[in-house]
Amino acid sequence: MGDGDHGRCGACCLCCCICCAKAICNWYAFLAGLALTTVLVAAFGVALPVRAAVADASLARLDIVGDGPRNGNATVSLAYNLSLTVMLRNRNWAMRAELAAPLDAELRFAERRFGGARLAAAGRRIAPRGAEELRVLAAGRLIGGGGGDAAEELARERSAGVFELELRLAGEVRYRPVHVGRSRRLDVTCPVKMMMMAPAPPTAPRGTTHLMVFDKIVTCY
Repeated sequence: MGDGDHGRCGACCLCCCICCAKAICNWYAFLAGLALTTVLVAAFGVALPVRAAVADASLARLDIVGDGPRNGNATVSLAYNLSLTVMLRNRNWAMRAELAAPLDAELRFAERRFGGARLAAAGRRIAPRGAEELRVLAAGRLIGGGGGDAAEELARERSAGVFELELRLAGEVRYRPVHVGRSRRLDVTCPVKMMMMAPAPPTAPRGTTHLMVFDKIVTCY
């Protein structure tokens, strides 16, 4: 084989090496582009909804109170004073969550509304992978028919040692910066259960009531 043949073989090998290198580079570039596209779609293409949970609850008062006769009939009411801590968690790692409408809370017991509050105004933001804690405070009385029904339900739950109520949240959430102009409804219910402690003994100072504390996180759905 002459020098010319060796030269042609070397040139062919060099061309093959260059082609293989280009093919490998193109393949890696394709994989890198695919990975980047996947990351961008996961970060901005799909918004995970905000999750709500009750992180803490305490009850300073829950008693059946006689209100005296009304229209010739004896009436009772349910006196209450409780607080809840609601946690909103943004599970997205690249998008912040923003309330597009006020977030309202409603408390229900024995299928009747007995308290409500505005937890946050529109525009409240939750950072990516962040959480916000909001307080729900409710105090007052359920009077009349609703109070009587609630009192009966409370008497049943006292015998079981568990107090159950519902917390309902309603609002709208949008996700920034991609989902411009779009918002999603946030309508969830939190089934809260609290263990009842024994009522204060007769020898306790006047005004002392039984206390119930709840410290297990309840997921809202």
